[in-house]
Amino acid sequence: MFCPNCRAEYVKGIVECADCRVPLVRERPPEKEIEIPEFEKILTLFNVGDIAVIRSVFDSAEIEYIFDGENFNLVDPMIQPARLFVKASQAETAKELLKGMNLHYWSLSTRDDKNKKE
Repeated sequence: MFCPNCRAEYVKGIVECADCRVPLVRERPPEKEIEIPEFEKILTLFNVGDIAVIRSVFDSAEIEYIFDGENFNLVDPMIQPARLFVKASQAETAKELLKGMNLHYWSLSTRDDKNKKE
């Protein structure tokens, strides 16, 4: 006898799963397939401030994302950048959200501030 929920096997005579509290079945049910979404790398960056801003924007827009190496612990032989991955089906939306942002790649501004008067 098998639990249809947790798939645990029981000896003959037991009729209910001790953990799940559901009736047992004669055959073990097939394993449930787990859906793992595809992710796409869309950006690499070093600036922790940019990471915080991107997190805030993506959380508000409900974009599923992963920052790989955001704590800059990987040294190979130099510090490696954080890599931003987003769910592939949301990649275009994520790229559009990033377009208007003033991100500081390599810890430097992408804007030309040389001619800025103070």
